Amino acid sequence: MEGMKSLILVVMSAAIAAAQTAPVSVSEIFNSELAGQTALASSASLSYTIAHFPYGGGLTTRVAVTNSGSTSATVKFTFFDQSGLSTSVPLEGLGPKGTETLTVGANQTQVIGSELSQRSSAGQVAWATMTSTAPLNVFSLFDFGPNPPTINWAVGAQSTAPSKSFRFPVSIGGPVNYDAGMALSNPNGTPTVVTVKVLKSDGTQLGSFTESLGKNAQTVFLLSSQAGLNFGATPQTPFNGSVAVCAPQAVGLVALGAEGSSPSTVGLFSISVTTDPCP
Repeated sequence: MEGMKSLILVVMSAAIAAAQTAPVSVSEIFNSELAGQTALASSASLSYTIAHFPYGGGLTTRVAVTNSGSTSATVKFTFFDQSGLSTSVPLEGLGPKGTETLTVGANQTQVIGSELSQRSSAGQVAWATMTSTAPLNVFSLFDFGPNPPTINWAVGAQSTAPSKSFRFPVSIGGPVNYDAGMALSNPNGTPTVVTVKVLKSDGTQLGSFTESLGKNAQTVFLLSSQAGLNFGATPQTPFNGSVAVCAPQAVGLVALGAEGSSPSTVGLFSISVTTDPCP
């Protein structure tokens, strides 16, 4: 289990050096009346979060942006480190960038990603806000390949509009050592406290914990590492249930599942996430 944790933490967590510029507030975007209501926030198509953008340490991140509309979209990425400071990330073919603007034509797809040559550099974690003048489909791909061109594994997750609530199923433990990792980002100019509720398969609550996020900050963690949660899983039987992420301000989320007991056997999988109301 420890081997699996170490590898997942490479994906979902890394210390990032302090950035050289001051924080940039994006609260005007995410504290609007639209973002402040769960039902509306889930359909707020002009603001998105890329809640996790790791690179280095064998990792790369690739973001595909598709415009299915009839008009061009102007798309702007703004990158932050985990503490909420503006930061530059090495983008493939573009060099270090703190912001990047794309024009995505009607029915077109544009891709940006971390510089492939940075795979062997020290592991870093960033995240990004993304605004667009038209609705988009946004997909993030994470892969791990410290010895290219060999890729050890890859996993993708859809990037969504920020929301006050997220819901998704999870399994913990069992014969293949299931786990779930989460990245939470706060695209607001003020701090927020996120409550994570874990529900049993029968819908009753197993327990909960909180994560405090400074303005424009991000955090990552494994569900199994949270103190005070007794999943009751055994080597034979996993805990099966669900998670509700609840916040007073709209936040960003990436959730990934994991299974395996060692770095050589670990596998990651995407998790279906909704913005259904919190229980």
